[in-house]
Amino acid sequence: MEGVRVFRPHAARESRDALSQLSASDLKACLSGMVQEVFGSVDMRWVDAYFPFTDPSFELEIFFKGEWLEVLGCGVIERGILDRVGLADSAGWAFGLGLERLAMVLFGI
Repeated sequence: MEGVRVFRPHAARESRDALSQLSASDLKACLSGMVQEVFGSVDMRWVDAYFPFTDPSFELEIFFKGEWLEVLGCGVIERGILDRVGLADSAGWAFGLGLERLAMVLFGI
C-alpha cells in the first residue's frame, strides 16, 4: 500500500523549505496515528533511511512481541519530482508498507 500527500502554499505564501518541514511533521503525525490504530499502544521509533525519491527519508519501527519491527518506509518527496509534475511551489510526503507482511505479523502466519 502506498500513499502521498501534497501541500500547496497558503495565502501567507510559506517558503518551500517551510512546506518541507510541515510535510515531515505531518508525515510523522499521520503515520504514527495509523500505526497506533493498527497495533494499539506500542513503542515506536523513527530511523533515518534512504529511499531514492524522498529526502529526508525514514523508516517507522515498532516494538512488537519483544523485537523492533520495521512497519513502513516514508519521506518528504524530492523537489525535482514535484517540479517535473508541475507542482514546483509545493511540498509533500509519501509512504509505502507491505500489507501482506503486516497481516503475517499480526496473525502469526
